Amino acid sequence: MVEQTQPDSTLPHRPYRGVLAVQVIALVLLVGASLLGQFALFLEVPLCVAAMAAFTIFWPFRGTWTDRVLGVLAGLISLVFALNALGSGTLYPSLNANDALTIAATPLIHWACVYVMLLALFTVIGFARQMARKERTDLLRSLSQSLTGMVAMASMPGWLFVVVAASCVSFTGPGTWVAIAVSVIALALMVLMVIASRFWLKDFDPDPAVPAPWVGIALLPVMLLGLVAFAATLALLLCQYGPIFVD
Repeated sequence: MVEQTQPDSTLPHRPYRGVLAVQVIALVLLVGASLLGQFALFLEVPLCVAAMAAFTIFWPFRGTWTDRVLGVLAGLISLVFALNALGSGTLYPSLNANDALTIAATPLIHWACVYVMLLALFTVIGFARQMARKERTDLLRSLSQSLTGMVAMASMPGWLFVVVAASCVSFTGPGTWVAIAVSVIALALMVLMVIASRFWLKDFDPDPAVPAPWVGIALLPVMLLGLVAFAATLALLLCQYGPIFVD
């Protein structure tokens, strides 16, 4: 007689409708906030902070509080340098520029440099932490999950730069069709990331002690899409002010 196995009631509930609802609400708020002109950052900054806080609480990976603290640290550093790039520029060298493209794109380039340095730094830290473990079981999984959390947190402030495109880019002129193509590609990537989260929801293995880790899975693509928002903004600026498209 074959013994029938009962479903494990300790497994986390994984409601895809809830995941989709969180993602749609977050994306609508982030994109909508960027259209508020000079008031955009007053809403986008709290949204970014709230998303990073929720991701930390509902951490969707197995790991220790050290992983979460490092993720928070990466996110806060990225956020500070993004705000400084969009604001005073105190943390960056002064730039005397005359052409519109350089003036508009400089904040994005500054933050991109900081982002790359953050990735390098936290990759080294993550690898060193794994090498320091006495038992190095599931080494690759632990390293990849820890780095994924840090990358997601550091990427979230990329959403702040959408306000640059919203204020500087107009869909008229020689680069109109290219700008439309960039926007369509960004939207397609957004949809693909949302679809991918359904597969992540089936396969992820969170810490049983974490409450509602599916919220973290829902926020993961939203946070990673900060890089897409940043790249799309930079591409739109090139379409607007690039020498190829300027008369």
